Amino acid sequence: MTTPPSQRIQSSDIHHKAEELAALLPSLMVAAERVAATVSQGVHGRRSVGQGETFWQFRRYGFGDSTQLIDWRQSAKSQPVYVRETEWEAAQSVWSWRDGSQSMAYRSTDGLVNKIERADILLLALASLLIRGG
Repeated sequence: MTTPPSQRIQSSDIHHKAEELAALLPSLMVAAERVAATVSQGVHGRRSVGQGETFWQFRRYGFGDSTQLIDWRQSAKSQPVYVRETEWEAAQSVWSWRDGSQSMAYRSTDGLVNKIERADILLLALASLLIRGG
């Protein structure tokens, strides 16, 4: 089944629309980074012990710990035996979506941005915070 010519999207139209959207991106990113910077000042790391490659801390060797976890260099400096612990690291995927309906074109005053622009800024700010936070 073929699509009628009236419903086909021309590749030049898609390319033109993509260029228009890309031109808006730098100013959106500046605004999004500004929002993300104000939010991230209050964010504190939630580090914990777990599987990962980044060093977290040394702790004393305890019953049941694997001998493979012993850090012999640290243990040689003092009497107790120490175990090297790593920081918990896990990959996560986050999907974000913005409403594209006509209601998002609303603005209360001509001098203010519309809901679409505000939503774009907030989504980019959220993405920036998620990238920084890991």
